Amino acid sequence: MAESPAPVPRLLHQPAPRYPAAALNRRVEGAVQVGFTIRPDGSVTAARVVSATPPGVFDRSALAAVGEYRFAPGGSSVASAITVRFSLDQ
Repeated sequence: MAESPAPVPRLLHQPAPRYPAAALNRRVEGAVQVGFTIRPDGSVTAARVVSATPPGVFDRSALAAVGEYRFAPGGSSVASAITVRFSLDQ
């Protein structure tokens, strides 16, 4: 019998990413998929860019934002991923 995957801890704090000034001035939108590990205390570690559109424009801002995320504490580390979107409508 296969074990079901551990549930992802509940997200408690999700600061908005800073829109890079160069992208804002050029009116560029995009998204960055970030993979990371949620520690047992709810903090984030090992954040990395999985994919980005357009490449290299929003990566640093997305990684900085995800590094500040906080989750409800759990019993173990949990691998996770999220897509950080950059839209001029925000």
